[in-house]
Amino acid sequence: MLALNNSYPIKRALVVEGGGMRGVFTAGVLDAFLDKRLRHFDSYYGVSCGALNLSSFIAGQRGRSLDTYTKLCLDPQFINVIRRIRGGNLFDLDWFFEKIARDSALDFRRFRRLLVDSHFTVVNTCVKSGQPVYHRINDQTPLELIYDILKASSALPMIYRSPVPVAGQLMSDGSLSDPLPVQKAISDVHDQVIVIRTRPEHFRKKMTATSRLFAWQQRLSPAIGRLIKNQHTIYNQSVESARNQALENNTQLIQIAPEKQLQTSRGTRQRNLLVSDYHHGYTLGYQIAEQLISPANKGIRR
Repeated sequence: MLALNNSYPIKRALVVEGGGMRGVFTAGVLDAFLDKRLRHFDSYYGVSCGALNLSSFIAGQRGRSLDTYTKLCLDPQFINVIRRIRGGNLFDLDWFFEKIARDSALDFRRFRRLLVDSHFTVVNTCVKSGQPVYHRINDQTPLELIYDILKASSALPMIYRSPVPVAGQLMSDGSLSDPLPVQKAISDVHDQVIVIRTRPEHFRKKMTATSRLFAWQQRLSPAIGRLIKNQHTIYNQSVESARNQALENNTQLIQIAPEKQLQTSRGTRQRNLLVSDYHHGYTLGYQIAEQLISPANKGIRR
């Protein structure tokens, strides 16, 4: 059981990690939250696919993210290794976002309605400086800008070669500079931060030869190259500092993480593995949601 804070009112944030196709796990958690009617948070923070999943959650579109992973993402047009070898993009984000806008559009009316008294922060990385940029989306943010921000947050250079222009600045995947924006949520003064992870809590990244190669390929964008080369350090420090910052600020940190390494990886294309990890997330999310909305915790806002 969770040791929850019973003071009233509690300002609660929901943070969702990225991870490519591993995001199907967080899609399961969020669908469970919707089924348990645990939808209203004071703030939402998303990175990469975590931001995409959160957009469906905020709009109340249960199952939209699962359909995206098991249908749209499995289309040969989206992930194409041969195209990458020939100098193109491994993930065709241009096609992907055009398809989403046309065939699986965000319920913008419901999305905006939920954000009247809350906000949605999406992390991008500035290509020039290498610093995180926190785009704060509310009920007045234009839909076209929202899609640009979401696309940029998923534009990892290893899978999509071109940075994405957002409000006149070139942006890249937010996970490069702030893979787990718990510190941002804490600095925005929340009493409770719920984090949905795509890695087990004990997971730590290691330096690899592949990351050094990808860093070298970004030599014309030195700030991005440095982030890629040091990604293991950035990620591990982000995980450790989340725990430390929560303790220092008397913020309750609740992590929902896979119990073991997920069957899916960043580029998994096997539908059965995706569905299995979705159900793993759904089961954990349902259990946690029941505890978060239990009568014993009626003082917690939702």
